[in-house]
Amino acid sequence: MLMKLAGIVVAVSTATLTIVPNAWTALFVLMCIESALTLRGISLKATLADLLPPEQRPKAFSLNYTLINVAFALGPVLGAWLFAIKVSGPLWMAAAFSLLASQVLGKPGTAPRTGEASRSSPAGFRATMRVLRSDRRLILFSMGSVLTSFVFGRFVSGYLSQYLIVSQGTQATAQLLPFILITNAVTVVTLQYPVGKLMQQKYLFRWVSLGATLYAVGLLGFMHAGSAMSWVLATLVFTVGEVIVIPCEYMFIDMIAPADKRGSYYGAQSLAMFGAALNPVICGFLLAHFHSDVMFWVLISAAMLGVLMYFAGTRSKPVEEQVPENETAAEPAAVTCKPRTCLSVLAASKQLAGNRVKNLFPLS
Repeated sequence: MLMKLAGIVVAVSTATLTIVPNAWTALFVLMCIESALTLRGISLKATLADLLPPEQRPKAFSLNYTLINVAFALGPVLGAWLFAIKVSGPLWMAAAFSLLASQVLGKPGTAPRTGEASRSSPAGFRATMRVLRSDRRLILFSMGSVLTSFVFGRFVSGYLSQYLIVSQGTQATAQLLPFILITNAVTVVTLQYPVGKLMQQKYLFRWVSLGATLYAVGLLGFMHAGSAMSWVLATLVFTVGEVIVIPCEYMFIDMIAPADKRGSYYGAQSLAMFGAALNPVICGFLLAHFHSDVMFWVLISAAMLGVLMYFAGTRSKPVEEQVPENETAAEPAAVTCKPRTCLSVLAASKQLAGNRVKNLFPLS
């Protein structure tokens, strides 16, 4: 039901953009769109984990990932074609597709609840908020996600484009950005699934450390790049780090999320988008007031600090849960410690596709 509602909100809001009278109204409408899309993403991950047994989740997330990438590749092309015919054409197309998406989800409650959530009832809002506030691991993992998101969330449209304009000029930026975008998109699509299959819960910290190290190496490459080929190689290394880190973020959260609060935990992890939102502002300030190398060292420091947050989270104790009277202490411990390793790279595909592939055909 939440996904249906989100689709309708996006459709109505997108159509409203064609008649908004001023910038403030447009800003409000855009906020509604982003909020609805965030809600839909959280609901989708929670629903798939709830309705499907663990062995079927990778296949479902894989199909979802493939369709998202196709849509993000074709959407801007169709939008550019409609834009040439009528300026508001892309908005009406987006509204129509969003309304269609809200109608193809099926009736709520008709699918069998075969996942872990079927064994427990959803907690109330206050109880959920108490758990979120008291779960030190969730807080640390979310802080780590904010820091890593600050590094990769807007790395093309944020600090790299600003850096290239400042250091090499508009013309050189226009020539280099397509190579960077294509390299990033192709690498994500090619490596996301193969790399994700190799990840296991017990080695998550090693994987996220490797990903952050590749971030640092890629950033050093950006700092010293002097040719188109060096930019491509640095982007390749940086993107491999992205392919590794993003699924780790979701796997960390899935590992600690109780079955009846999975949606709330995913929602808390979505605060990582603040890191991506702050990136252009902070990096623009650093470029305007300091040498460009300072910006890259700040980004490298953020990546390393994010690893420290994940390390602290892995060392923190889980939230103690009350043992029901009709259960022994050993039974809930077995459920709590049961690994949920199936929620791998594929669970992060929506965010990856949204951040990277849709930029392959920019409209402006």
